[in-house]
Amino acid sequence: MRLRVDAASVTGPDGMKFSTALVQGGKMIVRSAAKLCRSCSRSRSVLTAVLIVLMAHLIEGATAKAIDVSDPKWGFNGKVAPHRFNMLSVLVNNPTPQTFTGEIILRKSLGGAGYVDATIAETVTLSPSSSKWVQFYPYISSDNSFNGLLNESWQLSYRGGSFDLPTPRIAKYQRIILDDPNSVIARGGALKFHLPDNLFPPFATATDALQLVVLDHVPRWEEARRQAFLDWLYLGGTVVLLHDVRGKFPEFTGPMSVLQSPLDDQLYGAGRVIKMPRNRSQFSDDDLRQICANLPKNIQPSNAEKSDDVIDRDDESEQVRQVQNYGYSDSNDPFKSGVFLSQLKQMTKPDHNWFLLHAMFWAYIALVFPGCYLLGKRWSDFRIVYAGLLGTVAIFSLLFSYVGRRGYGEASAIHTVAIAKPLANGQMDVSTWSNVFVTNGADYDIRHNASGALYSTCNEHEQVKGIINNGAEANFKVDIPPFSNRELATRLKIPFAGPQLTIEKLVGNDGRLSELELAVSGLDAKDVEKQYALIDNQFYQLKWNEGKLQLANEMGSVEGVLRIQEKRNHSYGYGNVYNNGYSQEKSTPGRYLEMFDFLLSRSENISREREAEKFRLPANLISVFLYAKLPVEMTVQNNLLGKQEGRTLYCITLPANAVKPADAKISDDKSPGDKVPE
Repeated sequence: MRLRVDAASVTGPDGMKFSTALVQGGKMIVRSAAKLCRSCSRSRSVLTAVLIVLMAHLIEGATAKAIDVSDPKWGFNGKVAPHRFNMLSVLVNNPTPQTFTGEIILRKSLGGAGYVDATIAETVTLSPSSSKWVQFYPYISSDNSFNGLLNESWQLSYRGGSFDLPTPRIAKYQRIILDDPNSVIARGGALKFHLPDNLFPPFATATDALQLVVLDHVPRWEEARRQAFLDWLYLGGTVVLLHDVRGKFPEFTGPMSVLQSPLDDQLYGAGRVIKMPRNRSQFSDDDLRQICANLPKNIQPSNAEKSDDVIDRDDESEQVRQVQNYGYSDSNDPFKSGVFLSQLKQMTKPDHNWFLLHAMFWAYIALVFPGCYLLGKRWSDFRIVYAGLLGTVAIFSLLFSYVGRRGYGEASAIHTVAIAKPLANGQMDVSTWSNVFVTNGADYDIRHNASGALYSTCNEHEQVKGIINNGAEANFKVDIPPFSNRELATRLKIPFAGPQLTIEKLVGNDGRLSELELAVSGLDAKDVEKQYALIDNQFYQLKWNEGKLQLANEMGSVEGVLRIQEKRNHSYGYGNVYNNGYSQEKSTPGRYLEMFDFLLSRSENISREREAEKFRLPANLISVFLYAKLPVEMTVQNNLLGKQEGRTLYCITLPANAVKPADAKISDDKSPGDKVPE
């Protein structure tokens, strides 16, 4: 007897064929098996039945594995930024003649010790014999690296198969050139990292690590990707425009016309558009070094003389050296999510009756032994001893469950800290860290009134029973036991304009700010706890006067105000140098105030002493930081989660020439290319 199995059918004895559709219901397989068995002699019936079962399994396996995954791409240049949301792109193929609809699951593990964090799921629908790119946005919570490789393993799983993703390398900043996927022109140019423009993410919330984009064509983007690109630029990205194949700059229309400026160096929000009259093959290493000279580098100022790839290799070597020398993984970035989440968790803790719990524990031990032993001595019937043991276990299980889960006046609540930056279209880009405390255990739906929302628990120690759907219709469904916490980090784009600032007076003297007055709307002075301004590399403290913000005094350099090294030393127990640390007895307002400096550092992406030393805000820009109460627009949309409170650090960048030229002079050594649109 011969069996032939292919993707379309199975051929059995006598040339009989069975369609793979048999697997869908199973009924046709049974009927066909019966028919075949009747046509065979009695001596062959058993063998035939076995072969039919094997045939069914082969069909089921061929049909179940309806898709396969290939060509994984981490980030924008094959690397990931630690403690950030990153992009992962995979090509999903459906080689079968049936439409595939199902979920692709992304899971994380550390050191091969099982899965950690929550599961990320993407629902995919693929037509027969087709393929499409699917993108995930995982949060990289570890920076412990070996030879520059991430100390996290990720796996994709889907119906009928799984795919182990390659381990990416680490790079805090990513610089790329966008390619037209339909073009056959040679790549060329100084930048070694190329990305097809159709893989640019449709959400600006996924562009955290992207620093510079070189562009020499008009991408054929849908509205979502086009807006994501403009949002990224407005938040502080750098775009370098080159000549296209015609020897001219690309002609942008509609919303992308902000790139169509006649100036060679143009500011757009906190971002920058630079025009260079050459094509990609003429774009040299010297051009790239000149552009990157004023951008943050991964390690030190001497990187301005190095190529992009060498910078990343130096960064990886530095991280490995620090881990080997000091034995801790956080030396590269002390401002990881745990800095916020651990403190938010302390704001609501169940006040268990530990005295009663300990008393119950010792009573339980005594009843098990010697209690059950003495019971056996008194009555020799083993059934009495077993009944006593089982009864003790059952009763104390209920008691421990009741007393351990009981709270003492606590209520469900969410505590949050956030960093919010305005966008050009009256919306805000928001990063939040929240702790959810509940008194009633249940499966909770966590979502925000936002677009492009990304979620993560940032957990590196345990598997979280929950499903994350990131992106357009994002939500986080998670099981939270009674009287317990669940931490999470989010990245959002919310329809909220935030506070509006207008410069009414700005005067500088010898590179220092001497007068400043800002009109403020959309924010009440009583809701603001701290207010700073930043020009060049100097921080200034502001004060309220009749509803306006005015200059109070100069605070010092970025390095001196942020005190990166002091906080790093304290984070690893080297001394009590930072405001007495995060004490367990701190009040909730006190904890919020202590997190202000960490949020300030995070907002400017400064995590190392060297970065603070060389930080410079672009000329003709001023940044204002307002630490205020959390607005309702940034809260979780679930009334079952109780009271919500928190703090938001608004980071608002303004053009410093928004007043008369005589008043707008801050420094005499401005770069000639730094211009601001009127």
